[in-house]
Amino acid sequence: MGKLTRNPGKEALVMHGAGLGICVLGSGSGGNSSVVRTTQGRTMLLDLGFGPRTTGKRLEQAKVNLQEVEAVCLTHLDQDHFRPAWMGKLLEEQIPLFLHRWHLPEFERLPGAVAMRESGLLRLFEKDVFEPVTGVRARPIRLPHDLKGTVGFVLEAQGARLGYATDLGHVPEELVEEFTGVDVLALESNYEPELELASRRPAFLKKRIMGGHGHLSNQQAFEAVRKIASRSPGGRPQKVMLLHRSSQCNHPTRVLKVFSQDAEILRRVILTEQRRRSRWVTARANGAGEPGVGQMELPYQTAEA
Repeated sequence: MGKLTRNPGKEALVMHGAGLGICVLGSGSGGNSSVVRTTQGRTMLLDLGFGPRTTGKRLEQAKVNLQEVEAVCLTHLDQDHFRPAWMGKLLEEQIPLFLHRWHLPEFERLPGAVAMRESGLLRLFEKDVFEPVTGVRARPIRLPHDLKGTVGFVLEAQGARLGYATDLGHVPEELVEEFTGVDVLALESNYEPELELASRRPAFLKKRIMGGHGHLSNQQAFEAVRKIASRSPGGRPQKVMLLHRSSQCNHPTRVLKVFSQDAEILRRVILTEQRRRSRWVTARANGAGEPGVGQMELPYQTAEA
């Protein structure tokens, strides 16, 4: 049994065997960020959609210090995934920022971009596998979202695999192929079409969200999860974390209704929230994903983080 802790006296993520742990610090239109940690204590963040203060508080709740973060990987540069206020903090803490090369022109228009490049902390990747922290291999997957697109990741450490994708208008076959066999799957389930159409949002926004390059509906997410699960061995993915649920055009009851089409998949589902962190969930090389410290898990098992 490996115990992840650098803070004596604090509750820590515990993993049985080799693996990766993920805690979603928050997910939604107001901000997105997740912390990933290995058995050896290597720690990284996916996205920085909250300011440093909020992120620091939620990391502390998850028993992680910001000083332990060794790298950040960005899916894209929308403000709910990267706050420019992080530039100074990244420089201060000397944390490398991994960004897909096609987002570089957009990044270079941000205040602090020159300092990040000159410091050597900005690390560009394209389609090849890279190692953001020691022992973690990251395979990027280009995904459709607005004009610039976004990036999904398969993270692998010691044989355990985590698939992470949010802000995609549809599910390409490449994503299904790459996510087949992951131990834990984190995928967006953003909106319910009926609620989207009935909302007071302007027509152009509804078209953007539902037009194939915006976000995934509950049904699209369910179909993707079912397809991935049907191709995966050994009951994988063992846990499915649903990301980026709209507060205006979705609701846990709507998610429940859609995912209840398959009782076995429903049993694996964990909802993430905008305003509080998720439980720790582990992807293990030798079997089931293991939930840690609690939040909401369908059907309606709730606990304050």
